[in-house]
Amino acid sequence: MPRPHKWYCEKVELFAGLTEAEMQEIIPGILHEEYKKGQLIYAPHDRMRCTCILKDGEVTLYTLVEGKRVILDILNPGAVFGAFGTQETERQMYAEASQNSAICKLPHNFFLKLMQHKPQIAMRAFSILSKRIAQYQLQVQLLSGLAARERILATIRLLNAKEEQNILPPILRRPISITHEKLANMTGLTRETVTKQLNQLIEENLVQVHRRH
Repeated sequence: MPRPHKWYCEKVELFAGLTEAEMQEIIPGILHEEYKKGQLIYAPHDRMRCTCILKDGEVTLYTLVEGKRVILDILNPGAVFGAFGTQETERQMYAEASQNSAICKLPHNFFLKLMQHKPQIAMRAFSILSKRIAQYQLQVQLLSGLAARERILATIRLLNAKEEQNILPPILRRPISITHEKLANMTGLTRETVTKQLNQLIEENLVQVHRRH
């Protein structure tokens, strides 16, 4: 069961350093929503704009290129995403619950007022967005210059590193579910190529696969 809003908000970079009194001011304006696996949280050009904090579950950010899904990010609990004030970069993406998920939502106008009254939140929002854009650019540069085998290994390392940023206690964490299709959508490879390369990596004991029963 998801913990109270305050517990999550205290642990995310966006609200780091706020006092107990400041946190109590923010909590009443935060909404709670739950999404089933496969349900869209938002799509490009949606009218509803909000800043989201993932409380539990997993969210996939992706875009469509010539009708093909290209995964940009897989988010763990504690991740902040959506509209960051006047910045609409992530609103040009799709956000989908890739596991059953619980989310804190800060409505757009509420978040704008927060940034106006607390400039440190505006600076952190800008920092989070800037780092994420830099991450996406690095992924594109890195993956475009690598062979299939190295692309897969680099992507798996990235996902492992992101898992370490999960704010939930280890006992409450749900492992990221990575299918061959999802790896293909993240690396720009075909599913067949991913399967072939993964089998070789498994034989070399470079990758371990835990299958669901």
